[in-house]
Amino acid sequence: MADFHLLRPWWLLTLIPIVVLAVIAWRNGGQQTGWSRLLPTHLKPLLLPESTGRAARWPLLFVNAALAVTALALAGPTWQRLPQPVFQLQAGSVVIMDMSLSVYSTDLAPNRLTQMRYKATDLVRDKLDGEIGLIAYAGDAFTISPLTGDGGNLTNLIRALSPDIMPTPGSYPIRALNLADQLLQDAGYPQGDIYWFTDGIDSRDQQDINDFLNRTQHRLNVLAVGTEEGAPITLPDGRLLRDASNNVVIPQLQPGALQTLAARSGGRYSEIRSDQQDLEYLSNQPPLQREGEASAMQAGDQWQDQGPWLIPIIMLLLLPLARRGALPVFVCFVLSSSLWLPAHANEREPLSWQDKLWQTPYQQTDQALRAGDNERAAQIAEDAWQRGTANYRAGNYDQALVDFSQLDSAEGFYNQGNTLMQMERYDEAKNAYAAALERRPNWPQAQDNMDLAEQLAEQQQQQSEDNQQGDSQNNNSQDQQGEQGEQQSGEQQQSESEQNDQQAGQQEQQQQEQQQESTERSTESEQQQVAPEGEQEKPLQSEFGDASEEELQQQMQQWLNRIEDDPAVLLRNKMRYEAQQRRRQSPPPGVEKQW
Repeated sequence: MADFHLLRPWWLLTLIPIVVLAVIAWRNGGQQTGWSRLLPTHLKPLLLPESTGRAARWPLLFVNAALAVTALALAGPTWQRLPQPVFQLQAGSVVIMDMSLSVYSTDLAPNRLTQMRYKATDLVRDKLDGEIGLIAYAGDAFTISPLTGDGGNLTNLIRALSPDIMPTPGSYPIRALNLADQLLQDAGYPQGDIYWFTDGIDSRDQQDINDFLNRTQHRLNVLAVGTEEGAPITLPDGRLLRDASNNVVIPQLQPGALQTLAARSGGRYSEIRSDQQDLEYLSNQPPLQREGEASAMQAGDQWQDQGPWLIPIIMLLLLPLARRGALPVFVCFVLSSSLWLPAHANEREPLSWQDKLWQTPYQQTDQALRAGDNERAAQIAEDAWQRGTANYRAGNYDQALVDFSQLDSAEGFYNQGNTLMQMERYDEAKNAYAAALERRPNWPQAQDNMDLAEQLAEQQQQQSEDNQQGDSQNNNSQDQQGEQGEQQSGEQQQSESEQNDQQAGQQEQQQQEQQQESTERSTESEQQQVAPEGEQEKPLQSEFGDASEEELQQQMQQWLNRIEDDPAVLLRNKMRYEAQQRRRQSPPPGVEKQW
């Protein structure tokens, strides 16, 4: 009983008027009423029983007790969890990292880039759920990793990011945001979280980002990496970055613009901190989407409502009212209240009207169609129009045609034509639209669709005729090629004999050259096999063959450890190739800024 609690505790507020009414009724029950007011005092003990006032109070006690238990039942006492469907978060996130030269600034020890890597690694590994993508940008933006469900695999890629591997210097954040939107849209997330690690933007970028936020539904969360004082940019070779006037560049963080952009998208803004509060603040937000139906069964913990088990107790307390005729009224009240009690209750989502009221099949189908559940609407629909609409929206055009054929009306034939158009049966669709126009003349939509069906039918017929002509021409060309081949066979045989003689002479010369090269290679290999101390080295296979299985595994592991695992090289080559492909199409913008 450690988990005992009430699902609807506000029902306990009804105990206040119940107690007040009980006190008032108890006091009134003890007063003199009826014959006790008319009879003299000396005759009351003889004519009236002593238990009259006391007996009038006991039904009030039972009624008030029944009301109190009813309030407790409506409050939903529970202590047992219900098994519920597996809840899986469907969230898409993209991490964008600024790789301009300004991240080499040393206002954060050792520099902004190192701190940015640490924060991004902690974010994708511990803070985010769902699928995560990774984008890096400088003068151009590149996809480092598409959306993946394993954020831990992104840590190695994050550590390999630096401005040195970026093909184009500069800063162009709008290209990265557009690329993030493309990744989220391709993965099926019209709404997603974008986590942007940057040390600032220019004023010219702010308008582009505002336009991006206006046309998308993503939530932009910004982590500002840097300080408002700034510091010089120390390049990897130890030099300080200077501008065209030979002045040392000191990038300074300007948080106002970034904070405004984050707030406008409904996201959050935070400056980098030495603890984890910045990442907690950015990532501790309600998810934008959840997988599965948006029903109460997937909105929170489910508990078994034990309130209905109190109904027998209420019935027992109401037995004294059976002789007065008030019991049926109270029973109806209890039963009507119990209809509002669900078999399972949720602590987060209120009950919908479809859980409270009975609906006709037509209403249920209409509600399913409005919700986009076309398959369920097609199953429960009893009306041909609704069933045809559900099948049409679900792509079941054969069944939709059968359903609409049951309607002898202009709308029925019109929908038959639409279904036939989807099935590419344009001639039949034209006839269906004509039938709709007979029943409803001067219908512009039907007339336009009939004209379109007629054009598509002519095109379809023309294509079929062209295909038939093409097949016949191919057959004729094959026959002509066969005749020409017979005529040219004699000439080809003569030329082939001459070519064979020439090739035989060339092959003899190549064989002689290969023999000479093989003899030279054999002598060189024999010289290389002799060690400086005069001992011959064992080949790799014989070394592994003589070893045991454990030693073999150790030796193989040593050989594998010698292979360099540097993802930065792969990323640099990948981005250089993409940059070359893009330059062929159009030069990348954003290169005018060099840090």
